[in-house]
Amino acid sequence: MDELRSDPGRLIYVGLLETLVQVMGMAKRYLFGHGPQVAMLATRLADHLGVRVRERSEILFAAILSDVGMIGLVEEAWENPVLVLPPDARARVLEHPERSERTLKQIEHLSSLAPLVRHHHEWWDGTGYPDGLEGDEIPVGAQILRLADTVVALGATRPQRGPLSPPEIIAVVDEGSRKEFGPKVAEAYLALARNGRSPDFHDSVFQRACLDAAGELIPEEVSPLSTHEFLYIVATLIDAKDPYTGGHSRRVANLATAL
Repeated sequence: MDELRSDPGRLIYVGLLETLVQVMGMAKRYLFGHGPQVAMLATRLADHLGVRVRERSEILFAAILSDVGMIGLVEEAWENPVLVLPPDARARVLEHPERSERTLKQIEHLSSLAPLVRHHHEWWDGTGYPDGLEGDEIPVGAQILRLADTVVALGATRPQRGPLSPPEIIAVVDEGSRKEFGPKVAEAYLALARNGRSPDFHDSVFQRACLDAAGELIPEEVSPLSTHEFLYIVATLIDAKDPYTGGHSRRVANLATAL
């Protein structure tokens, strides 16, 4: 950890990741803090299931970035939330895993996360999207993300409802096993939740987890090109949030990394 903290390239990379999380939260208020909480629950589940360290690191970053494709899709739905999205808005929402996948493929050192973010809305029974994968066709990491994403969303306040209680969430997961959730992943969550071992979220723990994951996924020396690509994507999201910038943030990103 100390060696990683002294590596400015990795620290910049993780800092940009945290900036991206903040931008997502500003652009979609319901996403604020969602990804990091999903990440911590997902990595706890992965650890419980005996997932290897590198794969666990991929799951953490994929959880943080899985909804990046939501930016620019249905702003009006989030500003004026309704119980049921209109068909055209729902169709756009269904595009976000593929948009997230395309974004991840542009970020050097994180392109291996692309399959996880593409498939994080697949259901065990084959009724999910975008590809209708079924059972073990779904990558284990994506199965973990599906459950963690659902659990965190159920425990949060939404415009149309309050947060569900822990027993209510347990009941949803139990009922959804072999439907929405892979049975092994559901069993792992139920074992943690029923024993009171579901993780509480703390910023300091999340930041340390990001640094540890960076140590697994990002080379010791991160090239300027890698940092530029990541910074450019962050700037693109800022411009997507505020069309009045007219691409200003991206021009600044290009200039900053050229200096």
